Amino acid sequence: MKHLIFDCGGVLVWPRLGEWNMPFGIFDILGPRARDMYSAKYIIAYRQAVGYLDEGQLVANVEAERLLRRQYIETLNSLMDWQMTPGEIVRLADDFTDNAHRYGVFDDVAPWLNRWKQSYRLGMLSDAMPSILNFMDQWGILSPFDATVISTQLGVTKPSPRMYEAILQKLNADPGDCLFVDDRVSNLRGAVATGMKAVQMARSAFLPQDIWDGPVVADFEALNKLIEA
Repeated sequence: MKHLIFDCGGVLVWPRLGEWNMPFGIFDILGPRARDMYSAKYIIAYRQAVGYLDEGQLVANVEAERLLRRQYIETLNSLMDWQMTPGEIVRLADDFTDNAHRYGVFDDVAPWLNRWKQSYRLGMLSDAMPSILNFMDQWGILSPFDATVISTQLGVTKPSPRMYEAILQKLNADPGDCLFVDDRVSNLRGAVATGMKAVQMARSAFLPQDIWDGPVVADFEALNKLIEA
């Protein structure tokens, strides 16, 4: 094995508020209106608005993402009748793109990435908006990676073959020399179809919806034992 390739969400990081599309400052900014987020009305509104946050679209940079976040919040505001001020909408959009506290980094990530860096080339392949790369840099977990690919750079999400081909090209890697780690079964199968080996990450603090019939580990220490075996 020469290359280790990791998904981000559920493998490296987790959403502190339990939901990927919830900005960390939403309760401070919305105040009592945030209670509506647990209503049936909100679920319907979210489904109508979330298309702005489609990670399968091309998004050039964080500023382009910021505009999409504003459109998302403006749509929610209208459908929920929150009567947010323009300033509140801007603050909430900026919280999405600028507040790295939205996510928590699993404790074993930095130590193991730095250790594996000594023996393997590392890649990150994730369905994500551009801000995730800034966040990873702030957390100190971007530098160990030799290559990163996020879906909004390509306009497709996993398990599209284009995603796997892009990271292989950036790493100048043969798929047979790569191990891919993700929490979603469909993404693992996409990697296997490309010729990679694959392992599912099923962390106890953020369990995936489905468990596949291939190798499964619960943390990076277990993953390392599997790699060495």
